[in-house]
Amino acid sequence: MERILVHLPELLAFGALGFAASAARGSGNTPASPEATTTNTKHLNYAAEKSYESVIVDLEKQLGRFEPAIYQPSGNEKPNFAEIEAKSRTTEGSSGLMIFAKYEHGALLALAGKKAQARQYVVGNPLVALQMTQADIRAAEYAPLRMLVYSEEDGRTHIDYDLPSSVFGRFRSPEIDTVARGLDEKMEWLVRNALQ
Repeated sequence: MERILVHLPELLAFGALGFAASAARGSGNTPASPEATTTNTKHLNYAAEKSYESVIVDLEKQLGRFEPAIYQPSGNEKPNFAEIEAKSRTTEGSSGLMIFAKYEHGALLALAGKKAQARQYVVGNPLVALQMTQADIRAAEYAPLRMLVYSEEDGRTHIDYDLPSSVFGRFRSPEIDTVARGLDEKMEWLVRNALQ
């Protein structure tokens, strides 16, 4: 299978100028056929008789905040992994994870006139992702992880996510499997503490 390296800034600039479509038509290259695989992913749903607001507070206090500047060395200096690792550890929460992003789906639903409380989190840890992507770069497709916190009309609050070991299991890598099982434990600890 042929792999092509594309630099994102160059690709964006090329697309912004509107040349991507015409270049593809005139290049004579035919698009590659996709390779399809089927995997089994285990989805988890936890629910508790606890308010949405309280769950959000108890979830977020266990999560650090992703600081992208830590992973980008300044100037032409060679990255010092030990220094980067030490700085990264200071941004982890008690769960060993951090928030990369959060999206208010409740606010989006309000645009359609529906009242809902729902927040999607993108959580993970760059050092954990590095362990997996060293074994197989395709693991980057699933790192960081996603989870959804939402409330139902009955007042119960739910946390949904896909079990990391089942998601990363598609790579059939002992190294990735070991790291993913560690993520299973981190996610379970995080969720149970938020819902209790």
